[in-house]
Amino acid sequence: MTFSQQVKQELCRLEIRRECCALAQLYGMLLFSRSFCQDGQVFSTESRQIADYFAQLMAGTAGTVVTIRTDFHKKSGDTGRFTVLVEDEGQRELITERFGLRLPGLSPLFLEKECCPASFFRGIFLLYGSITNPEREYHLELAAPSAYMAEEVFLLGKTAGIQWKISRRKGGFILYVKESEQIEDFLTWIGATKSTLKLMDIKIIKEMRNKVNRATNCETANLDKTVDASRAQVADIAYIKERCGLSYLDEELRPLAELRLQNPECSLRELAEMLNPPLSRSGVNHRLQRIRQAAERLRAERKDERK
Repeated sequence: MTFSQQVKQELCRLEIRRECCALAQLYGMLLFSRSFCQDGQVFSTESRQIADYFAQLMAGTAGTVVTIRTDFHKKSGDTGRFTVLVEDEGQRELITERFGLRLPGLSPLFLEKECCPASFFRGIFLLYGSITNPEREYHLELAAPSAYMAEEVFLLGKTAGIQWKISRRKGGFILYVKESEQIEDFLTWIGATKSTLKLMDIKIIKEMRNKVNRATNCETANLDKTVDASRAQVADIAYIKERCGLSYLDEELRPLAELRLQNPECSLRELAEMLNPPLSRSGVNHRLQRIRQAAERLRAERKDERK
């Protein structure tokens, strides 16, 4: 079961205690239908639970009989789709008039109470919404039947703090949010609190993994820098030794040069502790810089000799 299906399953189990909220939810479901007023089809879904939920809501709230048609396809293992219709034209007309479905915008009759917009959005999400698996990315969207309706719902959501964005897709219009906090707020608002907690748990685990990955990458990068620096230091010391011997170096530099040749894998801090007497890390780094300068002088002299 996908995360989106889990959210919708939770919403179907939610008890609607107020009649005004039941009407607001049903209003959202009907308003976003593209063809209810023409041929009676409200929506099509792969979820029998959602189809039954809508039928019960219609019967209990509007006293309307709903037909659920099952369409199977030829693909092996296909569970089919459930198309929900109001076939009786008279009932359809009564519903259309009662909910003001031919009005150009949102009807305030179903949204005037403070509790009702959340139910309205719950209904829209159940039939026309989806949410991506938060383990991969954060993306929640609603499919709107028109640009005008998308804009109306955009403004209504804004009053609740949901900052929708609108885009066009395959002739339709999509309202979407990509911020995890916005998705959490929306799910909590419409009543899917368990799904909100699950999303937050997933988010915490993802953040922990990202921190571990960043720390590992940082350690790997630092290790690479240490290895590269050690190779350069060993190359300088080996060049000095081959060219004129380590006696070329000042007396205080020779023990460190020998240690670095013998321990190319050690960090500066480890080299500092191995010296007698021990040095600080910065002291070791300073002496290695002097060794590098000595090697550069010898290389420069070599170039002059060849001219």
